[in-house]
Amino acid sequence: MHIFITLKMNTLKFISLFIFGIVINHSLSAQNYEDSKSMKSQSYMRNFEKVECDDEGNTISGDNYTHKVCLNLYFQKMDSLMNIKFSEYLKEIKNDSIKSLVINYQENWVENRRLQSTIATSGIRGNMFSIVYISNMVFITRKRLEELEYLLK
Repeated sequence: MHIFITLKMNTLKFISLFIFGIVINHSLSAQNYEDSKSMKSQSYMRNFEKVECDDEGNTISGDNYTHKVCLNLYFQKMDSLMNIKFSEYLKEIKNDSIKSLVINYQENWVENRRLQSTIATSGIRGNMFSIVYISNMVFITRKRLEELEYLLK
């Protein structure tokens, strides 16, 4: 009998840890850094340290190449801030079913951000394609960041 109770307790502990791991992993997976990783890995970002940018993602020199790099760096910053705020917002939600809905919404929001940026670049080529695409990503991300800051008040 003692062995059965110990086995049952160990099984319950395992199940509890497993479920806890799923909930934690689901919360962490809600953060989406795919776009930032993709932007960071662009070939034109190899020498980004040599580019001078202001705090809003604008270039100091004014050419399209550096403007694209500055926007890329600024997007990475905004996306990171937005993901931090999103994590804070998720921590505020105590109801798991609502939390799941919010995570699903965020995943759809990321897809929509990409779609809207793709639509905005229709027919554009060269450096201007990247500039318009990233500008859209920045604008939409800023709005989501503002929304999350509002929801956290």
